[in-house]
Amino acid sequence: MSVLPFFDSPLLFALDAWPVLQNRIMSLAWFPTIMCSLGELTDTLQSSARGCPDWDRLDNILGVLLVSPSLPEKTMDVCRHTCSQLISGDGRLSSVVNPQTVHRLFNVLVNIANLMHRIDNTVPATTECYMRAIEVVIQSPQTHCSTSKVTYQDFVLAAWTIGLALSFVRESRVPPHIASALKSGGHAVILTRVGNLDFDVIQAVHDAGDDLALALVDPATGTLPNLILFPEQIFHLSALLFSSRKGNSPSILATRLANAANDQHSMNIKTATASVLLSLARRYQTTDCTTLLGQHKKCYFTTDSVILLLHYIAASLCPNASIYNDIGVMLCGLGPGETVTGPHGQPMSGRDIARLYYEKGLQVDPTHPHLLSNLGSLLKDAGHTAHALGIFRHTLSVHPDLDIALVNMANTLKDTGQCAEAVQYYLRAISVNPNFSDAYCGLSHSMNAVCQWGERDVWMRKAIEVCEKQLSDADTQVTGLLRMKSLEEWMALMRLACGRPLLRVEEEEWTHRFQLFLADDSSVTSVTRNEASFLIRLLEWCLSRMQRAWYIKSYGQAVRADTPQPSLSHANPLTLPTSGALSSLGYPKLPFILPFHTFTLPLSSRTIRLIAHRNAINAFYTATTYTNKTAIVYPPPPPPVHGKLNIGYVSSDYNDHPLTHLMKSVFCLHNNQKFNVFLYATSPSDGSLHRQYYERQTAFRFTDVSTWSVSAIVDRIIQDQIHILVNLGGYTKGARNEVFAARPCPVQISLMGFAGTLAAGWCDYLVCDQVVCPPDLFANVSAHRPQSAPRVGDSGRTDVGVPVNEGCDPSSPATNWIYTECPIYMPHSFFVTDHKQSYRHDEQGLPPNPASSTDLWLAELHRREEARCAIFPDLPKDVVIFANFNQLYKIDPLIFWTWLRILYRVPRSILWLLRFPPAGEPNLIQTATAWAGPEVASRIRFTDVTAKELHIYRCRVADLVLDTVECSAHTVATDVLWSGTPIIACAWPSHRHKMSSRVAASVAYATGLGKQMVVHSREEYEDRAVTLANSLRRHGGGSLPTAQPSLYNDDGGDLGELTELRKRLFLTRKSMPLFDTARWTRNLEKGYAAAWERWVDGRQFEYNEETCIRVRDDEWSWEKAFVR
Repeated sequence: MSVLPFFDSPLLFALDAWPVLQNRIMSLAWFPTIMCSLGELTDTLQSSARGCPDWDRLDNILGVLLVSPSLPEKTMDVCRHTCSQLISGDGRLSSVVNPQTVHRLFNVLVNIANLMHRIDNTVPATTECYMRAIEVVIQSPQTHCSTSKVTYQDFVLAAWTIGLALSFVRESRVPPHIASALKSGGHAVILTRVGNLDFDVIQAVHDAGDDLALALVDPATGTLPNLILFPEQIFHLSALLFSSRKGNSPSILATRLANAANDQHSMNIKTATASVLLSLARRYQTTDCTTLLGQHKKCYFTTDSVILLLHYIAASLCPNASIYNDIGVMLCGLGPGETVTGPHGQPMSGRDIARLYYEKGLQVDPTHPHLLSNLGSLLKDAGHTAHALGIFRHTLSVHPDLDIALVNMANTLKDTGQCAEAVQYYLRAISVNPNFSDAYCGLSHSMNAVCQWGERDVWMRKAIEVCEKQLSDADTQVTGLLRMKSLEEWMALMRLACGRPLLRVEEEEWTHRFQLFLADDSSVTSVTRNEASFLIRLLEWCLSRMQRAWYIKSYGQAVRADTPQPSLSHANPLTLPTSGALSSLGYPKLPFILPFHTFTLPLSSRTIRLIAHRNAINAFYTATTYTNKTAIVYPPPPPPVHGKLNIGYVSSDYNDHPLTHLMKSVFCLHNNQKFNVFLYATSPSDGSLHRQYYERQTAFRFTDVSTWSVSAIVDRIIQDQIHILVNLGGYTKGARNEVFAARPCPVQISLMGFAGTLAAGWCDYLVCDQVVCPPDLFANVSAHRPQSAPRVGDSGRTDVGVPVNEGCDPSSPATNWIYTECPIYMPHSFFVTDHKQSYRHDEQGLPPNPASSTDLWLAELHRREEARCAIFPDLPKDVVIFANFNQLYKIDPLIFWTWLRILYRVPRSILWLLRFPPAGEPNLIQTATAWAGPEVASRIRFTDVTAKELHIYRCRVADLVLDTVECSAHTVATDVLWSGTPIIACAWPSHRHKMSSRVAASVAYATGLGKQMVVHSREEYEDRAVTLANSLRRHGGGSLPTAQPSLYNDDGGDLGELTELRKRLFLTRKSMPLFDTARWTRNLEKGYAAAWERWVDGRQFEYNEETCIRVRDDEWSWEKAFVR
């Protein structure tokens, strides 16, 4: 009878090797007979385990079962029984197994584990079986039945200890707790003996018991952290594990004399062992971390650290391209705060080391598809776009149907503005793999960017459907995490955070919330309790309260101080005692629709809120990677001397960027008697005049922190004693939200950079106005529950602001609110402009001292006529110019159809659009022709994008700008209004939950003429545009259809509503609120002062409508501003 030879091929142990094994077994002479009755096979298997095992027969039977298309119901029971007959409950060999034949036991255990995994991959016994197989490899035959038997747990901890010792070779600093353990002696000295030829590290770890782990665990987390090892370091890992046996495992030494091909035999054992380790790693990815190393021993590892460590060992035993790829992927998943020292003393992150593994793997297999694709993706994320595109092109030349490479290629093209080219790669990826969800969002976005709408709705609906499923699945990402601590430990944290005993109602409320996660209550489904979100929101809640308690303890409730108070900036930060649970959390998964993408997608308020919230908790988790997965309470600043607040602005846009175009003067316009201003630039200089302006200013302190770590930026903010930190980026490219998630400041505010909610516990306020953010859409208005408890302490109310699936929980099913922040309502508009300071060059050609407003107006009309003739020399003077200057991605089919209807209803009119990008022009012309016919389509004109100054100047050429609805014009709307051109802005009820949709309406109202420009439905939009266009009159009266040399009377008198509206916009632009930057800044300062006072007295933590800050301004009226 043929026997499957011991360790003959690693494929024997791989779960995906059944077809190969089946081909081998089908060739056996006994196969047809045994295949006749699987029931008989299982009976034979059961009886074989009662006496001395017939190893050959066990191998054959298990091999047949592995490839059988179906299995008897009792197969799982037979597998369990067989294991119990071979190995006792404590892992020792049973009496029927001869210690000299344990090498045969390895095959049986692995095949049984593979079989159990096939039947039910959730069974813990499968993991146990794989672990026993590893113990067979690492055990010498003599110790299998003795008390000195080493365990799988010993093996893993020994490997981690060796990895730690290897990491110290390059590190200049040993963690303090390990240095202390080494100094005090004890079992930690095992680290110093790693590599000695006579030292059995696994046995030493076994003899040390829990003492070694207790000496090495991080005291803040109670766990052993991830090890980041270089490829050349893991090469030594297996040799050091068995240094006392010349790098060979005991099983190799025990059986190699009986095997002539010693080298091949050793390699077979190593390969098979590596395969089992990878099988364990795969199981750990879906297993509760508390059972990783067995239920009878305390686990000091996190899931991620064990999985990474097992891959290190497997690569050391059997290096191959796939393992290197997997290690690279895992290292990319580590937080940017987890770094090691590079060969030249430079800090290197997990992503930096991942590149080394990808390159190492490509040395083994230069055409490995996933190594190529992942390396290209890593290069793309690092900004090496050209190199990444080259990698992807090479990958697709070798693997033309590799879906991930197709999507990575498409993503890179999309992110570099080549959206039309990206579409074809997305479509190829979907044709290869229709279930590849990552392709749908990119495809939808790319089609939008170039207005390729043929199948847009199909792909957009698919992208939204997949995203909503991702959001739903994220709710069950973690289970049992809070059970790492007891209810009393969590309640103790609440008392610590509050700084006082809890009231009865608070005790009851907190107990109820923790019991949702601690109690074994199957009636509460996982969908209703997003554990990761709750844990992070809970820690954020604690950080903000404890920071304030620290302030009150040090300075009392002082809003200001007459003399400088002692600074706490050098005090040691406080670590939350239970924040170690974060080390077992793992990166919260992000939906592939980014928050910025929500601006242009038709999403519900809840979906937008959840997308933002998932990014918020991801930012918080990333911030903790800089503090070893712990939540840190940073010291608050001292009271402002004489009330002079320190304001910090964090942005990646202090370059030639729209934010700079809008806010450039704000920082100098702050009252320097009441505010110190600090700017933190998180992006490097682009060399522009804008950046040079910031760098040479003395009215504020400008610091380039683009190369700094999050920890370094946080430390600088604390040293600068910032009271209020302002986020000018939100969820935009280059933003460093991790800085805000670390909570370095008492008050943190979102302003200008992102027109939407951040849905983050680390963002306290959103600067807005009641047009862009209606009050009922804030959680503190619509989601709070009335408080009936008596006022207590200095905050005056109970404080249990971390609800679960209700109230202000972003994961709650409520759809009647979207904003988690409290609003700072600005008068007029939240949107600031700098046109009056920075864009006065458009006044060239105007009389410097006009005798009257009529002279100024007539000069403007003359300039406008000249600019119109320069851009459209062939256009008759009576033709109305409708325009939209947005990027084309903001145009959707509904609004474009409305524009076509307007063109149809105003026959002597054109629509002026930008080639932004050029690839969109033919698509829009094709769509217009299909929808409205060639005549209307011929009246759509495109021009190239131009420099900012020329763009603002030529905005005056348009008669009326037609805005988009899904995402309105922002900066462009202010450019248009500064030029005096009216705009049709949208404030549709269907989009009232989208701040990004209502910005143009906000700025239109801030001109004082919003009622003439803001519309509330599609029908009103169309009718208003047509009415204004038809109001234009030729000289001498009449309507537009008859052409005349001029559209205006010689005296510039009233020629219709549209011209009158333009006249009022132009003549009042220097005094209207929209362009009064100094007044806007003074109003913002009122909001800052109110926010600081509310933090000190505790009202910031109350959750009701009264917490809204409404800034009032009575300095302006239309009557005062308009010059007739």
